[in-house]
Amino acid sequence: MPTIELVKVTKTFNEGKVLAVDNISVRIEHGEYVFLIGPTGCGKTTTLRMIAGLEEPTKGKVLIDEKDVKGIPPEDRDMGFIFQHFEIFDHLTIWENVTFGLEMRGYDDDYIIKEAEKALKTVDLLQYADEYPSIFGNPGLQKLGIARAIATGAKILIMDEPLGSLDPKVSKVFRHELRNLVKDLGLTAIHVTHNQEESMAIADKIIIMRGGKLLQMGSPYELYENPDSIFVANFLGETNFLQGFVLKLLEDKEMEIRIRLGGPKLNTNNFNNKFNLDDNVVIAFRFENVYLFPEGYDFKTSQYDWSNMQFFKAILENSRFIGATKRFYLYLDNGDKFISVKPGNFEESFIPGQRLIIGIHKDDIHVFKAPENILYELSLS
Repeated sequence: MPTIELVKVTKTFNEGKVLAVDNISVRIEHGEYVFLIGPTGCGKTTTLRMIAGLEEPTKGKVLIDEKDVKGIPPEDRDMGFIFQHFEIFDHLTIWENVTFGLEMRGYDDDYIIKEAEKALKTVDLLQYADEYPSIFGNPGLQKLGIARAIATGAKILIMDEPLGSLDPKVSKVFRHELRNLVKDLGLTAIHVTHNQEESMAIADKIIIMRGGKLLQMGSPYELYENPDSIFVANFLGETNFLQGFVLKLLEDKEMEIRIRLGGPKLNTNNFNNKFNLDDNVVIAFRFENVYLFPEGYDFKTSQYDWSNMQFFKAILENSRFIGATKRFYLYLDNGDKFISVKPGNFEESFIPGQRLIIGIHKDDIHVFKAPENILYELSLS
């Protein structure tokens, strides 16, 4: 299984006038399933194409198994390709689609038969070998694309929106099949998508890009729980953002933050003493980490320990039932708005206009330095 490494890679177009990828370095280990994600135009597909050999870096190197692959064409990089639109030959049978690449590479008949049978068995399509692709829906066509890719002995799987043509419900099931196939075959996989949930569900590692730059990379858990920036916190999952300032520095690397315009005070972590008194900040907390209680709730007799929670008041603007979840739209006395999401079976009898007690754990609050242009940071483009 190969490693893939990008070393200070930059890519420009139009005689240097368009900067698509800006000095990124990343290493993908043997057998990792890695996602490249980010808004449209962030450089993820260009990065994928440079790894595949469809584009050459303007600066920097692409290494596969520690070897610089500059000038090596895609067909000689031990890669299989899967795209959103399948690239299936409708006029050929399932068998002929899978054997086509092997025949083009000049393998003998015995080898072609052995590898085609193995590939079709892997994706559970061997029984359809004599049929034409028209018998399949999108999941079947995507499985055929995978079979065709792995039949040639690819060690790296390059995928650009491979699930983009699938129905959302089908995609949620098939993405796990895809991961299992990749892992069972011991492949190194690089997958580009716009679907953050898809990447969170099956990735070993996620690389987030914006404006041609690599913003942050790590496991889904690492990125979700410890985002480095407002953009990453907003891009992965659903997050509330409130502006404020550091009101007080406390012991044990903590601080007290005052939400703007007379909003509530909240204690947060101040790791590495990153923030100073009076610093303007943005606090972020996930929708699902906002707890709701009616005024007068008796915390002392509750079966739960709420001693590590901090509380403030807000007013319920509205609520929506969305099957698996309920969404509660709330606002502070200063007018700032935020959202709480609870399971669909969450029992409550709140009404619009009701004042509620809001609970948030200190460890669920992330603090960022207030940017010059917060609207840009909160934009998903």
